[in-house]
Amino acid sequence: MDFKGFGGDNKMYTPFDSLLLAGQHTIKTWEQQGRSWASYSVYRQQAAHELYIPQTVLNLVIEGEKRMYDGRRVHYLQAGDVMVIPAGSLLCSEILPPRQQYGSINLVIPDEMILASLKKKDNKNNTPGRALTTLPAGGHWRHFTWSLLRRFKNGSLSSPGYHEIISEALHLISGNEAISAMLAKSAMYPLPDVMEKLSTGIAEVRLMEEMAAMGHMSTATLKRRFRDIYHSSPMHWVLEKRLQMAGFLLRTTEQPIPEIAYSTGFEDVTHFYRQFRRCFKVTPLQWRKMETDLFSK
Repeated sequence: MDFKGFGGDNKMYTPFDSLLLAGQHTIKTWEQQGRSWASYSVYRQQAAHELYIPQTVLNLVIEGEKRMYDGRRVHYLQAGDVMVIPAGSLLCSEILPPRQQYGSINLVIPDEMILASLKKKDNKNNTPGRALTTLPAGGHWRHFTWSLLRRFKNGSLSSPGYHEIISEALHLISGNEAISAMLAKSAMYPLPDVMEKLSTGIAEVRLMEEMAAMGHMSTATLKRRFRDIYHSSPMHWVLEKRLQMAGFLLRTTEQPIPEIAYSTGFEDVTHFYRQFRRCFKVTPLQWRKMETDLFSK
């Protein structure tokens, strides 16, 4: 397998802040106050990326197919799908070999606009944990997506209405109460220091005290934040992210399985095999060889 865009032996997540990634054939971006907030990108070949998402991103798939790895979940996306990626996500993205090309639009949604539009009474018991989520792609989303695509392809509109477009996106998201609550909670309780440091050193973390120090907080505060935001303990979340990366590398590289185990933070190959099978219900070798029946939408 030869995936342009994969980071080789450097197991770090690339910050998705400029919206530029390796392997893109073409990309058009819109800027607000010197920062890119929207992009239309096209790939002509398969590509793989490990990404740290510092701000919430709305991903609109125009054509082609890809897989998004999020802990124990692997999402299969195709043309017409709409995905919400919460701020602070560490994820892996695999753009599948396109018949012609893969194209998508990404919108960066700032926390302050999320809180202004989506903040509701915080119900910690009913709010889902922070995770990638595919939205039902109804007629309103299709109209919104194709309206943006026409603007990108037209090229004559140099300064599209930033607040108008983001507000419309948030209005459409607000139709789903669970996702709205999840995004509002993510914006209210960010963990930027922890996530930024984990994006470059998650394989080396061994103790919860190390994670707490990254965010300049006590272990009790860290545990409470992870329980409220992710519905998980900090170290269990780290384990799932390591398994996510291992599953991604098994699909997108030819690295030997023991090398993948060690590089993603497992100190014992037998333990890696046991945890991988517990999480994904198949062995690492079966995962590497099998195709679409492994992946759910």
